[in-house]
Amino acid sequence: MSKFLKLLSFIYLTLITIAFLIPLNSPIITILVEKQKQPSNEISFFFHLTLLFLLYLFLYISFSKKNIILLFCIFYSVLIEILQLFTSRGFQFYDIIFNLIGVLISFILLSHYYNKKK
Repeated sequence: MSKFLKLLSFIYLTLITIAFLIPLNSPIITILVEKQKQPSNEISFFFHLTLLFLLYLFLYISFSKKNIILLFCIFYSVLIEILQLFTSRGFQFYDIIFNLIGVLISFILLSHYYNKKK
């Protein structure tokens, strides 16, 4: 089961990385979602929060080195936005903030859950 969870975590990480780096005006995106129907900043902030919340959750469940997982997710939150500068997605400081909020909420909830369980 552990190998399966690790594989799922890597697949999820790969998929969200691709999703974060595909330019919004690429044919793949415009075929799926018309430009007028693309999410507003407020909605995209919620997506960032949710996607990074889930990333931390999946990695936490799949791997044993919890401190490294937290550091990785914090680093990833910043790195993915910096990489968007090179993919014509554009850098948004608020995306980093909402990425980090998602990681921190997941961290707090999991810490609280596992501390109560002990």
